[in-house]
Amino acid sequence: MDLAFNLLLFAHFLGLMLVATAFVGLLGQLPGRGREPAQASNRYLTRLGHWGVIIAIVSGLLMIWQRYGGFGGISHWFWVKMLFLVVLTAGIVIAASSARKMRAGDAAAANRVRLGRIVAAVSLVGIVLSAVLAFG
Repeated sequence: MDLAFNLLLFAHFLGLMLVATAFVGLLGQLPGRGREPAQASNRYLTRLGHWGVIIAIVSGLLMIWQRYGGFGGISHWFWVKMLFLVVLTAGIVIAASSARKMRAGDAAAANRVRLGRIVAAVSLVGIVLSAVLAFG
């Protein structure tokens, strides 16, 4: 492997770490009985997760292009990984679209935020597993 690929791989893992840190951290930040959501840290973690997704997608596409010259010859596990990426994105969208209502006190929105964050966090496990099976 050359230096450029190794730097892209580092960036990819960094993006994954940012996403994992954000969504695992956000799972513990949901309001409970008698607790208010930690709005400032939630927004920070959310931005961290969004940047992580962007870094992981861009670096992943560049690695595929550099190593394979495109998507030909990619294992079916890669496509399973992409399916988990779609699920991760859905979890992010569900959580983000309900966050403002949750901060306003909407209990149903808080449940949607919780569901979105759980879906995102669990899909990360699927992404890592399918990546290992695709490229390991």
